[in-house]
Parts: sequence; C-alpha cells; structure tokens
Amino acid sequence: MSRRDLRLLISGYYGAGNLGDEALLAGLLGALGDAPVTPVVASLDPQATARDHGVAAIDRWRGLPLAVLRADAVLSGGGGLLQDVTSTRSLDYYLGVLRLARLLRKPAVVFAQSLGPLSDVGEHRVQRVLRGIPLGLRDQPSLELAARLGLPARSVADTALLLPPCDAAGSDGSGARGAGPADGALVLVPRAGYPAVCNVLRDLGQRHLDAGGRLRIVLLHPAADEPEGRRLHARLPGAELVVPATVSAARSALRGAHAIVSGRLHGMVFGATCGVPVAGLAYDPKVAGFGAEVGAPVVPVPSGGEDGSRDAAVTTLARFAADPRLDVEAVERLTARARAGVRWLLDEVLHVGSSSDP
Repeated sequence: MSRRDLRLLISGYYGAGNLGDEALLAGLLGALGDAPVTPVVASLDPQATARDHGVAAIDRWRGLPLAVLRADAVLSGGGGLLQDVTSTRSLDYYLGVLRLARLLRKPAVVFAQSLGPLSDVGEHRVQRVLRGIPLGLRDQPSLELAARLGLPARSVADTALLLPPCDAAGSDGSGARGAGPADGALVLVPRAGYPAVCNVLRDLGQRHLDAGGRLRIVLLHPAADEPEGRRLHARLPGAELVVPATVSAARSALRGAHAIVSGRLHGMVFGATCGVPVAGLAYDPKVAGFGAEVGAPVVPVPSGGEDGSRDAAVTTLARFAADPRLDVEAVERLTARARAGVRWLLDEVLHVGSSSDP
C-alpha cells in the first residue's frame, strides 16, 4: 500500500443534526487538504454525511466492525465524546470503538476532544482503554484530567476553528427558517436538557428587549433544541427565531451580530470565527476552557431554584452585552494551535505528512 492510500476511519457524533459536531468534521476534513489520507466517517446518517461533506460514510453501528477491519487507522473525535455525566451510552460506544481498533490491531488516536466530565467508574474505564493511545485534547480542563489519570496528552484545538472565514460562509441564510440579514442583534443560543440555561437566556433577553435592543434566537442542534427554543421564543415574542439546517446557515445567522451569549460551546466557537464577541454558560468544563482561551466571559449554570445565582449570571452577561469585546489575537492563536494539531496528527501519529499546510 502506498503512503497515499491510508484509510482513516473517523468516529464521532456525526449525522445527528448537531451543527457543532458537523462543523468539527467539516473543519477537520478541510484541514486534511491534500494529505495522503482517505477519510471514511462513521455516521448516524451515512447518506446525509456523504452528501453534506463529500466523504465516504458508513453506518456507525452496522457498518463499524467491517469499517475498522478495513481501516489503516481510527480517529476518535472531535467533540465531547468521552464523558458519562448524563448517561454511560456515549462512553460505552466510543470506548468500544477504541477497544475494537485495538482488538483488530489498528492504530488509534483520540483527537480534538474534550475529556470528561467522568464519574469515578468512568475515569477508571477511560484510564484503562486510553493507555498507550495518542491523545490530542482541545481544552485545559481536559489536559488536567488526563494528567491526573496518568495519560500523556497534546494540546490541540477545536477543528471548527479551521472553517473558512465567516464572510466566505455565505450570508443568505440558505436552509434556515426565519433567518434574516445581519442586523447587530444580540444572539441567544439555547441548549436542551439544561432548564437553568434557558432561564438565564430568557431573563437576559427580556432585559435586552426592554432596553430597545434587537434579539435573535439561533438553534445549533435543532432536533434536540427546537422545543426549548420555541418555548424561549414564546417568552420573548419580540425576538426572531432561526432554525438553521446547515453549518453555513448557522454561521450566517451569527455573522454581524452585536454579541452572542451561548448555551452551547459551538455558539461561542462560531461567533469567535465570525469576529463576534461571545460569552457562554458553563454547563460543561469545555465551555469554561474555551472561554479562558479566548478571554470570553463564562458564567456557571445556576443550580435549580437559586434565584440569586441566576440574577448574578444575568447581571454579568448583561454587562457583557452592553459592552461586548472579542480578543481577536487570542482567537488567532487558538486557530493556529488547531492547525498545528492537524500537522501533529498527520506527521507524528499517522506518519503520512501533508502536502499542504492544513
């Protein structure tokens, strides 16, 4: 087999309609460029993944054993795959992929991932399976957890940072229901499963509307977030609701905003790549990690029933919205680290090099 024939199986949460994960995949595939790699993606919807990304795709359940057998190497990532904070299903699956790769004697790498949150049992499982596997982790809390578990790791960055400049992503809102032109609105990005996040966004949005500002609600995982997003919109009838179908449409809805306050990590990532000031609600350490990297304010998600902590979170985010700032140089440094991470992946892990700078 020639060096140009390396078949790379990419395993992540792809084909599920989560635009953050789709952006991770798009950024990674674009960064691979002309490298001698043939990517194959394990997907919940292989037809959609093949159509949207122009890449070979297989069913992540039925097609997995044969795909691992045929692969020359397996990449787990990116995203927040190795966690068990909500259930063990995610951790079971992604550790299972790595175990299968090891069983079939296929080189594996964990790349552009966050690690955790993990229970004590989850930490033990991750420690056992990841020992000896190259790790490229995208945030400081994950690197600290890996170090505590005795797992050497390299600092990389989220591959969604490697998408083309936002003004090249298109601004017509194609594929979005209710998308309008950029108008300096404050954008809110809700997240299902965390009622406290939407409570903060509702109070913040009401303050902004009361002050005469424009407000837009953008959903980055419509299949999961649309019910929550519509409830939030019903409580904020002066806001515009955008339900994008593609990464390009989502970025178009964020481009030119006054500021973004996001309950999802990739609301912050998309905003930063579009030059829009961002702030976040830290439902997960990865959000705080990204905020620290780019100097963006991040507030903890208030605990249920604690009106005082909710009021404090709203006040902090309202101050940000009144005078939003973005550390462009910090975003550029993080983007450079994302590029360097792909070079590490190609040169030192897959040993294929690259014929272009990713």
